[in-house]
Amino acid sequence: MLIDRTVLVNPCHAVPEGFRNAIELVSIPEEEGFSVCLEAETARAFLALQDFLGKTGLPVFPLSGYRSSARQQEIWDRSVHDHGLEHTVRYLAKPGFSEHETGLALDVVLYDRHGNRIENDEAPEYEIMFPHLHEFGFILRYPRGQESVTGYSYEPWHIRYVGIQAAKVIHENHWTLEEFKKMENRP
Repeated sequence: MLIDRTVLVNPCHAVPEGFRNAIELVSIPEEEGFSVCLEAETARAFLALQDFLGKTGLPVFPLSGYRSSARQQEIWDRSVHDHGLEHTVRYLAKPGFSEHETGLALDVVLYDRHGNRIENDEAPEYEIMFPHLHEFGFILRYPRGQESVTGYSYEPWHIRYVGIQAAKVIHENHWTLEEFKKMENRP
């Protein structure tokens, strides 16, 4: 199976059958000595992005990468229990419909120049990271104001690898992945 790194996975599009078996997962270190698994090309691109941002004074670390469908089910169930179904549907993907199951998506954590972990979705440090994502093949997957298109609320920490060429087109046109795929599939 040829890996389509622009594969659309959202509430209406499941992870394609056999996708997991077609990718090579590799581990990269996260901030507390543990590791996060990502698809191999995605991991290389993230490490390059991490190095670049680190040199600008913005430390970024992977918080969550590949998840199995079973792990996604555990997270889903816990969220429903703790926060209710309405909250869970807004912020989490159902098992089989999570980009994390592709190994192409990751949640990141940023630190400010004082070494404090950024917990605020509105922090200016995200605005430093966003303009550089496409240079490394990433996009901000759930941008502000695009909830009706993506199916999810704004998540500045959730980035997705699509490759440099696709990321550049998406960035230049201010598209979501859904809009890119729609244009890509036009006759």
